[in-house]
Amino acid sequence: MSIRISGGSLKGRLIGSPQPAKGVRPTTERVKLAIFSILGDYRVQYTNVLDLYSCTGALGFEAISRGALSVDMVEKNFKNYKLIVDNVKKLEIQDGVEVYKSTVSDYLNLTKKRYGLILVDPPFDLNEWEKVLMNIGEKDILIKEGVLVAEHPTRVFLQNNYGDLEMQDQRKYGDSLISFFGVSDG
Repeated sequence: MSIRISGGSLKGRLIGSPQPAKGVRPTTERVKLAIFSILGDYRVQYTNVLDLYSCTGALGFEAISRGALSVDMVEKNFKNYKLIVDNVKKLEIQDGVEVYKSTVSDYLNLTKKRYGLILVDPPFDLNEWEKVLMNIGEKDILIKEGVLVAEHPTRVFLQNNYGDLEMQDQRKYGDSLISFFGVSDG
């Protein structure tokens, strides 16, 4: 099975995806299109992007295709990590993408980088939301004008605030909720 990049300079290019397995659920084309339509070009272009729980790298590849300055992808599963590295080579975008084989918690605890767009899309059966969002909200990882996009199942309720993160919007697509967070003014 392949996943198609839906917009930007890599539009129409295919990337590999992992074999179907428990907990593996790549973002649907509909949800991916909705996320990037809501964000608009100005939120993606010339922005440093962090793609957490990358799995296939589809969201990060979509961001780089739409003009992101750089994308850091974090994936702990070795097969998925290798798949992302292979997709980076296939798409010939080594200059704009860094792939880290790490847990999200370890990466967030060690990074000194700051991002304008953070994409959080863990496997639906993984529930680390409180810890991950609080870590981001307390560590000043998202820049003041930045956006954090969280894709989660409708059964998972996210708080309105995590440290400096404040929910600004939420949309429902089938069994997925997309929550958009920014840095609060207070």
